Amino acid sequence: MLGLRFPTLPGGSMRTRRTLLAALALLAALGACSKQENSAPPSATITPPGDAATSIQGARLIASGKLSVCSDIPYAPFEFNATDKTGGATLTGFDVEVVRALAAQLALAAEFKTTPFDAIIPSLAAGNCDMIASAATITDARKQKVAFTQPYFDADQSLLIRAADKGRYRQLADLKGKTIGVQSGTTGETYAKAHTPAGATVKDFPGADDLFSALTSGDIDAVLQDFPVNKYRARMAAGQFAVTETFRTGEQYGFAVAKDNPKLVAALDAALARARQSGAYARIYQTWFGE
Repeated sequence: MLGLRFPTLPGGSMRTRRTLLAALALLAALGACSKQENSAPPSATITPPGDAATSIQGARLIASGKLSVCSDIPYAPFEFNATDKTGGATLTGFDVEVVRALAAQLALAAEFKTTPFDAIIPSLAAGNCDMIASAATITDARKQKVAFTQPYFDADQSLLIRAADKGRYRQLADLKGKTIGVQSGTTGETYAKAHTPAGATVKDFPGADDLFSALTSGDIDAVLQDFPVNKYRARMAAGQFAVTETFRTGEQYGFAVAKDNPKLVAALDAALARARQSGAYARIYQTWFGE
């Protein structure tokens, strides 16, 4: 609440006192509203100070009032459909919550379009969406094709195996002659192919769910994938999988935008900075990655 001070009104009239009392009552009500907004959950609409709508001025959008987002769904815990109380599917995840928070600051409604990861940059280039939010690592090769926002997440690569194989495959080198699953077009695929053990085979899959299904069925012996994704899968399927090795690749995720749309990059960067300053980003991070 703002620390406002009222001037002393000696011998003030009844009307003046009534006006002052009304003003005090209004401030008290505003203070109550402010307290409720500060305690809102991460998925709630986040309203920034000032005129947020002006920060999107000059940016090119497919549809007025909307932020169209290409995303490889499912890729838990960043973007996936969770079953709600009615048995229906609700889109959620870390990327989803962060993008919705940024869109709210820009007075836009976020709309997500399911797009396979290996086709996600071409889809953006074709004008099918305004931005990419899909746990996309910022790389020099990708920066030749798209413009990235400031980084919003740090990640490494990791090795996931069936829990029953923990005694056999403790590290990547133990997978000689075995099959390692990766997702097409990812940095996990790049790392696996650059560090393949002798005689091992790297097998590509179009999506994360395909990878984990193949591991469960025994079609592959391990998954080389982003650490937060493997860690989440192991935690959610307790006793089925285990992360046995982490590779310090020092990756950073960024939201991607067409290179000829710099005003949108600037608007997203400004909104992300405000989300960090307000604590909104930290609340969302804690929801998905807090221990």
